[in-house]
Amino acid sequence: MEEFREIPGESILFELSPEELTVFFFALGLTIAQSLTIDELNVLGNGFFLVAQALFTISSQRTLLNDFIKAQQEKELAEKEKELPKKDKKTIEKEKKSDEEDFSEPPNREKSNKSIRNLESKLKKLQDQIEIIQKQIEELKN
Repeated sequence: MEEFREIPGESILFELSPEELTVFFFALGLTIAQSLTIDELNVLGNGFFLVAQALFTISSQRTLLNDFIKAQQEKELAEKEKELPKKDKKTIEKEKKSDEEDFSEPPNREKSNKSIRNLESKLKKLQDQIEIIQKQIEELKN
């Protein structure tokens, strides 16, 4: 059984803070709502709600399967420990650590770190832009 990704590769979602993402979806909702009738809004809203439910269901099932895979790996490792009493504790601990690293680390740590730094830089620029927009909004209010 193949494990599902827990750590995404490159994604636009890394470029936005939770607040920015919320504002984006809020603005998207307002924009869509302006040109639709009440009935159309109800249909579209229910459709988006159904999509969200499907995404939550898929996500929870993937989590369940990943947890099952991890439990199986731990069980197999425990069985190896019982079968091979000749091995010393250090060797067994090294195998455990190696298995955990394989399970939790992305394949290319250097590339991931570079991507993270790049995303952090983009995030800082977006935050600066938001601050400028917020100041402009305050000026318009006054």
